[in-house]
Amino acid sequence: MLPLQAWISANITYGLYLSDRQILDDIDTEMVVLSGIMIQNLKRETGWHLRGTRRVGVSHEDVEIIQQCIEMVAAFAGVRLNKIPRVADIEHEV
Repeated sequence: MLPLQAWISANITYGLYLSDRQILDDIDTEMVVLSGIMIQNLKRETGWHLRGTRRVGVSHEDVEIIQQCIEMVAAFAGVRLNKIPRVADIEHEV
């Protein structure tokens, strides 16, 4: 990651957008972020946000259902999700 990308991620994305809880709470924010990351087939980032979703209080079963829904959207759009972990893969890290 380039220095400017790191700065934008830390100060703009996580600083201005994701830290403002006036409209979306932690769970709602995690739903938006998880689906946006997962649909891009990003392995590491999906793992981070699967853990984050569990840590803000979403049950293992609900996270699995959410992941299945994202996979259905991806299949409909012709997007292949072959790199992302399952919630069971990260459960020991929660």
